[in-house]
Amino acid sequence: MNRPTISVAPLKWTQVMKFLFLRQAIESETDHLALDGDERKREPVWLAAGRMFVNRRWLQILVAKDGDRFVGYLSIFFARFRKMKTNAYLVLSVREGYRGQGIGTRLMQEAEKLARERGIRRLELEVFAKNKQAYGLFKRLGYEEEGRKRQAVRVRDEFIDLVLMAKFLTKT
Repeated sequence: MNRPTISVAPLKWTQVMKFLFLRQAIESETDHLALDGDERKREPVWLAAGRMFVNRRWLQILVAKDGDRFVGYLSIFFARFRKMKTNAYLVLSVREGYRGQGIGTRLMQEAEKLARERGIRRLELEVFAKNKQAYGLFKRLGYEEEGRKRQAVRVRDEFIDLVLMAKFLTKT
């Protein structure tokens, strides 16, 4: 199978509907996210879109596209409080059929570039301990395990650890 040609760019206002469908599709196909596909509060699309863009000072969404098809995204939540302004929190999601093809790496690299431009020095994230593929990606990219919330997540009838990871950005 040929690797897709992937582009990564910030989410545009005109793409919000496609993004919401992508997010819903990913949430329904994986156990590695905190929300299941049917748990997200249902709200009118215009309200969800408006909230995303009103909060864009604190939230940046990068989308990965294979042609016109959205196949992954990364949300960067910038800290709102003065004492934590140099920190940001990441959430990465890639469609099941596109995992293992470098898309997560591309999204993470773009997020780090954007974070550096905004003066961020610390990026942090959480990953389910059983999500070995994502954990391995984050380790390869220089993220270090800072702790675990033991048996913090219930997936079906099993409790699993939530791994806390972070990376300090250096000036390049």
